[in-house]
Amino acid sequence: MKRFYYRYRHKYKIKKIVGIALGIIGVLIIINIIPIEFLLILIGVVLIVMGFLILKTR
Repeated sequence: MKRFYYRYRHKYKIKKIVGIALGIIGVLIIINIIPIEFLLILIGVVLIVMGFLILKTR
């Protein structure tokens, strides 16, 4: 049971970090602080990382 709990806790932590990162990017889009080119590169990197995490969990 302990092993299952720690495994679940690790997945929750990764999802929480990704959620916080997406929230920060969303706020920056709304405020429009960062230039468009950097924003597109950042969105691309986030999508690649999210895809990797989804493939890793399955």
